[in-house]
Amino acid sequence: MTALRSRVEAMVRVWTQDSVVGPITVVAGEHGVREIAFADTEDVDIAGRNGDRDEEVATAIDRWLSGEVHSLDFEIDMSGIDGFRRRVLDTLVQHVGWGETVTYGELAELAGSPGAARAVGSAMANNPILFAVPCHRVLAAGGRIGGYGGTVMPNSDPLSIKRTLLAHEGVTVKG
Repeated sequence: MTALRSRVEAMVRVWTQDSVVGPITVVAGEHGVREIAFADTEDVDIAGRNGDRDEEVATAIDRWLSGEVHSLDFEIDMSGIDGFRRRVLDTLVQHVGWGETVTYGELAELAGSPGAARAVGSAMANNPILFAVPCHRVLAAGGRIGGYGGTVMPNSDPLSIKRTLLAHEGVTVKG
């Protein structure tokens, strides 16, 4: 292992913590949180070996999940994401707050790409930073639940997870 790789790996913290929808794995690097994903039992073992928990980040997530605060107070590292996907994720973070929703089409328009609702759906399905980049707040046309995928746990009901996260923020949605 090279010295640079060792240094980079030493700066990355990976841990698993509970959430309202099951265990999540958090990856935090030197420039902020770069991944929050649902953890299955295999991922938990992998995450446990990789380092200390960032207590500030873990506490911020716990406070958000408890409803004590309505925003996550930590840096997000989206340096590995670029192009349209990055623009859509940035737009979502900047324009859709706690308890608010937006449709795929509305988010496409906000991101400067009217008519790109399907591409927005793809960006949401591949969102690596759950909660902090709140893809659960993006709905289908007419306020319907739409989909929720990408990082959900095996053998789970993605739409149930999305409904739980929305209900956590006081939002109820149609079918």
